[in-house]
Amino acid sequence: MPIRIRSALPAFALVLGVAAVTPARPVEPKPAPPAAVPKGVVAFVAVDVAQVWDHPAFGGIRAARGKHEFAWVVQSLVGVAPADLDRVILFWPTGSADAPFAVVRTRRPVDPAAVAKALARVGATGPKPLPGGNVLVAPGAEFAFVLPVDARTLLFAPPTADPAAMEKVAAATLPGLTAAAGGHALAVGIDVAALAGLPLPFGGPLLDATTATLTADLTADLARTKLTLAFPTAAKAVAAKPVLRAKFDELAGYATAQQKRVEARESAASATPGPLLEWAAATLSAAKVEAADGTVVATADVALDEAVSRLLTAVPDSVFAGRGNSAAQNNLKQIGLALHTYLDANRHFPANSYDKAGKPLLSWRVHILPYLEQNALHARFKLDEPWDSPANKPLSETVVRVYQMPGRPTARLGETYFQTFVGPKDVRIDRRPWLVAGNPKGPNIGDIADGISNTVMVVEAATAVSWAKPDDLPYDGVLPLPKLGGPAGTFVAAFGDGSVRTFRRGQLDDKTFRGLITITGGEVVNIPDR
Repeated sequence: MPIRIRSALPAFALVLGVAAVTPARPVEPKPAPPAAVPKGVVAFVAVDVAQVWDHPAFGGIRAARGKHEFAWVVQSLVGVAPADLDRVILFWPTGSADAPFAVVRTRRPVDPAAVAKALARVGATGPKPLPGGNVLVAPGAEFAFVLPVDARTLLFAPPTADPAAMEKVAAATLPGLTAAAGGHALAVGIDVAALAGLPLPFGGPLLDATTATLTADLTADLARTKLTLAFPTAAKAVAAKPVLRAKFDELAGYATAQQKRVEARESAASATPGPLLEWAAATLSAAKVEAADGTVVATADVALDEAVSRLLTAVPDSVFAGRGNSAAQNNLKQIGLALHTYLDANRHFPANSYDKAGKPLLSWRVHILPYLEQNALHARFKLDEPWDSPANKPLSETVVRVYQMPGRPTARLGETYFQTFVGPKDVRIDRRPWLVAGNPKGPNIGDIADGISNTVMVVEAATAVSWAKPDDLPYDGVLPLPKLGGPAGTFVAAFGDGSVRTFRRGQLDDKTFRGLITITGGEVVNIPDR
């Protein structure tokens, strides 16, 4: 069964997260024996976290924006703080190629029960613990099963795995994986047969290889990389050598062509910055390719400072910033569009709903469900009952994708960070925010005297609430401003005109921010550039 590449994406997020948060320590050279694909494993990726990200050359990545956000992502995946990680190995056991297993080695002893608890999602339903077994269960987690191997080593398995077989998997694969990882900063191996059926940009003699391994070893200023293709016969290796060389040259040519398009600002150009493409082309062209003893070996020395600087020019916002990404902004734009569609249909924006006695029932987020293509979910709500009534509470725990903040998981199912501002019933007219407590109708366009482009409708709050609960950010013009955004220090905001922007905390001074919250304050606001 071919490997599903998409299933490795959480692993890549994990590696990037570790890059941003692990503290520096002196580099200690380690022995690096040849990597190999262990028996019982289809493919693996091993990263010596402590060695790689403690290297001085990666200081720019450790200092990049968004490191705290990535710390959250890492801990949500493996339940261990990034600074406590020593090595991470992702691997696909033979016969279980749909999703990876993970081996996590920590710098100090770890409590497996605490790890499983950190991974579990409140309200998630999942497999039951095995009676009398050592396997711990984390319902709702990317890795739902945790097996302690020793005081510093944990084996993680996906929800589709058989927990009863984890100890057998550990005994059969961990020694070989540890040996394959060796002292390499990075070691990757794959059984080439697992590539069968995948759409690949190469074939022929290269697919005659039995295994492919890639290693990277660090010196003070270089990463020495080595790609090894093992063939069943020396003749097949000799035949594959020129094909690999030609493929490198082809990729280098492609990178050079894309670089020229980028520099010419052509519409068809790659979004990748030109300097990174230039560096990639030069690295591929300089690679040495040799054939001997049934193997084809390609080697290249990469200058670390240059490589890291080129990477930082390519991904400072989309990767390391972690905030204001297109997915988060798109979700908020959909919410803004739904608010306006509701306005068109009802002549006013939505608000929280209340019963005859003034008791809060449901949030405005429930009432815009039909305008978010969630008609069926909305139809099941009892609109005259509170969000946590026996009939409504199960619906409130539904995960609505558009209410999610990518990169910021919530502690419980059905929670959201997207909230608006609500004033008390007696709020002064010049201090009135978007909604007023007890008023079942939101403002109409005429009510927003400050102008819809100067008024914030929805923001990313610091803490999450149930999306169905009428719970938002209190504002009366006197209370301290509410906390917004995540640990990275930024937040996204949707304005009344439907535009969405990302701000750093502190980028908006107190006066400007208050002016953006009120709808009739009459303030003159100067919104800074992003």
